[in-house]
Amino acid sequence: MLKHDSVFYYIKQKYLKSLRKLAILNFLLLILIIFSIFTVFISAENIHNNILNNDKLSMVLINGYTETGEFEYDTNLILNLPHVKNLTYDYEIPLIYSSEKEEVEFLDCLPLNETTREAISFDEQVDDNALVLPEHFKNQTLIISDMNHKPVKTTNYYYEGSGTYFLKDKCYLAQPLYNKMLATINSSNYSGVKSLIVNLEKTEYIYDFVKSFHEMFNEDEVYVYYQSEGLENLVQNSKVSFHLLLFFQLSLLIVIVIVYKNSLNSLIKLINRDLLSLYLNGMSSKEITSQFYKTIESGNKKVYIFSYGSVILFAILLSKALNNEVLMMITVGLLLLLSLFILLNKLFVKYVISSILAKELSNENIVSQLRN
Repeated sequence: MLKHDSVFYYIKQKYLKSLRKLAILNFLLLILIIFSIFTVFISAENIHNNILNNDKLSMVLINGYTETGEFEYDTNLILNLPHVKNLTYDYEIPLIYSSEKEEVEFLDCLPLNETTREAISFDEQVDDNALVLPEHFKNQTLIISDMNHKPVKTTNYYYEGSGTYFLKDKCYLAQPLYNKMLATINSSNYSGVKSLIVNLEKTEYIYDFVKSFHEMFNEDEVYVYYQSEGLENLVQNSKVSFHLLLFFQLSLLIVIVIVYKNSLNSLIKLINRDLLSLYLNGMSSKEITSQFYKTIESGNKKVYIFSYGSVILFAILLSKALNNEVLMMITVGLLLLLSLFILLNKLFVKYVISSILAKELSNENIVSQLRN
C-alpha cells in the first residue's frame, strides 16, 4: 500500500506544481464568476427596476382644455390602448392645514387607488378617513379643514419621499373620504380640472403613448407631463445595456467552463502515461477515475475555503458603505451563490474527469498508445 493509503500519492507529488496551477486557476475562475454575477446582477437590477420598470417613470399626467373648458377623456378607450396598465381620472381636492410650523397652507389631494398607490409606492392598508401625506409631514400636528374652513377628521399616514415631479407633495385621500369631500365642491368655490394619470406597463412604452396623444390633439390644447421626458435615448440604451449584460455573463460562463475543462484535459494528457501504467497493472478505470477525482478535490478544498474567505473580506469592505440589513442580504446571497457554484464545480469536475478518462482508458486508445 502506498504512502497515505492513496495509490495516487506519488502522482500528486510528481505533478504537484501542475495540480497547484489547476487549483489556483479554479480559485480565480470561481471568484471571477461569483463577483461578475454579483456586478452584473446589481447593474441589471438597477437598469431593470429603476429605469425600464420604474412605476414612477412609467406614469403620464395629462391635462386638456378646449375653448369652452376642459376635455372629457374616454377612459375606457384609453385603458384599451396598448401597454396601459391602469389610470385615474379625478379632480384634485383642496384642503387647508395648519401646524406649529406653518399657519395656513393648502394641500392638493387625489384619491388613493391602484394608480396613485403605485405612483408613491404605498402598499399599506388604510381606514376610510385616511389622509396619506409626504414623509416630511411626520412628527407634525396638523389641523385639517376643507375650503369652507370646516374641520375634517383624518387618520394620517405617510409615504416615502415627496412623489414624482408632477405629483410633487400631493396628498391622497381614502376613496370614501375623497367621495365625501368631492360632494362639497362646486363651480362657485372650485375652478380646477380633472387630472388624468395614466400608468403604463414599462417606461419604454411612454414615448409611443405620448406621441399618439399629440397626434390626437393639438399640443396647445393638451399638456402631457412625464418624469422620463427627454430620456428616450437613456431608456433605449438601458434596454440594450440590460441585454448586453446578460449576454456578457452567459459568455463569461461559457468561457470559464471551456478554460477549466481544457486545463483539466491538459493535466490528464500530462499524466496519461502514469494512468495507463496503473491501468495495465490491474487498477480499474472506475478506481482510477475515483482516485484522480479525490486528488483534484483535495487541492480544491483550500480553493473553497479561500473563496468563502474572499466573500467575507468583500463584505467587510462593503460594511462602511452599506447599512447592516443590506449588507447581511448581500453577504448571505453571495455565500449561498458561492455554495451553489462549489456544488456545481464538484459535479462538473467529476463529469469532466469521468468523460476524459473514459476516452483515455478505452481499449482503442490504449492499443493506439502501446503501438506508439
